[in-house]
Amino acid sequence: MKRKKLLRVLMGLTMVLGMSVLFTSCDTDDYWYDGPGWNDGFYDGDLNGYWELVQANSVDVVGYDKNYLYFNGRGRGLYYFWDNGRRYIEDTYYDCQYSNSGTSDYQINLQYGNGRPTTMNYWFTHGANTLWLQWRENGRVVTYVYDRINGAPWM
Repeated sequence: MKRKKLLRVLMGLTMVLGMSVLFTSCDTDDYWYDGPGWNDGFYDGDLNGYWELVQANSVDVVGYDKNYLYFNGRGRGLYYFWDNGRRYIEDTYYDCQYSNSGTSDYQINLQYGNGRPTTMNYWFTHGANTLWLQWRENGRVVTYVYDRINGAPWM
């Protein structure tokens, strides 16, 4: 009987040690996309700072549907969002480029920490205090409107 108990304990320790190796992480930038159109652009100073989503496809955004963006002026930033009533912060990478889309003069290449890269047209109104982002998703035009805010929504 003692032998079975010892065997279970050893198997449990082996699993715990094995799982700890699997969940150990080294923080590298290997997950950032580095393909065409990225890293050959510029950083638009008008993007610098914090932005709050106020409208999505002409509908006001309220409560847990709000999200926030931060651009540091050097290609990195943060994405603040809600999921199931919990607050999350995700790293982002970005750069800008000139656009010939006809929608705007500029595009932003934005990649979220979870690996979703996207390219969007963008422009400003209200003295560069309102940011418009527009892209196509499943053949449909999506437009998000962000207003500049004074600081981080949460830390």
